[in-house]
Amino acid sequence: MKPDTKADTRSLEALIQGAARGDHACFAQVYQRTHLHLFGVAVRILGQGQAAEDVLQEAYVSIWKSAGSYRSEVGGQTIQPMTWLIAIVRNKALDALRARTRRRESELPDSGDVDEDDVQSTGTPASGAMHLLEQASQALHIDGCMNTLDGSYRQSLALAYYQGLSHTEVAAQMGAPLGSVKAWIRRGLEKLKGCLAAQGVVA
Repeated sequence: MKPDTKADTRSLEALIQGAARGDHACFAQVYQRTHLHLFGVAVRILGQGQAAEDVLQEAYVSIWKSAGSYRSEVGGQTIQPMTWLIAIVRNKALDALRARTRRRESELPDSGDVDEDDVQSTGTPASGAMHLLEQASQALHIDGCMNTLDGSYRQSLALAYYQGLSHTEVAAQMGAPLGSVKAWIRRGLEKLKGCLAAQGVVA
C-alpha cells in the first residue's frame, strides 16, 4: 500500500501549527516523526558524533521558537514542512561546520609542534581543517547546482535527499514509475557532481 504522503504532509503542518501555539504534545510528535531524517542531514554535513547531536538539539530549539514563522506557501511557491525543517538543520550544521573550521585553523601549530590527536584523525594537522573547509564550500554550492538540473532530476533528488524519502516514496509522491525515479536520481547525481566539479568543489 502506498503511503498517503499528502495526508502525512498536512498532519505535519498541523503539528507545527500546534507547536506554534505552545502545544508541547504537538512539538513532541514533530520530533518523533522527523528526528531520524533530520539527524541524517546533520550527519551528512558534520559526520557522526557529538557535533551532529548538538546541532540537532539546537535545531529543535529553533524549530520550537520559530514554528509560528512556517508558511506552507511563499510567493506562490509551496514549501513542504519537511523542507522547512531540513533548512533549519542545514543552516545550523553549516554554522557549526564553519565554526569548527575556524577553530581548527586557529589551532594549527606555527612551528614543528604537531598535535598527536590531529595526526591520528587526519594524517596531518592541516588536512583536517582543509577537509572541513571543502565540506562547507561543497554544501554552499549544492543549492546553486540543484537549480541547474531539469525538473524531474531536481524534484527526485530534493525528495530523496532533502526530505529523506525512499525511492518508492519518491515514486509515489511524483506519480512516476519506480524505475524512472531511480534513473532520474542516478543521472541527477551525475549531473550534480559534474556541476560541482566545474566549480572546482569536487574532483
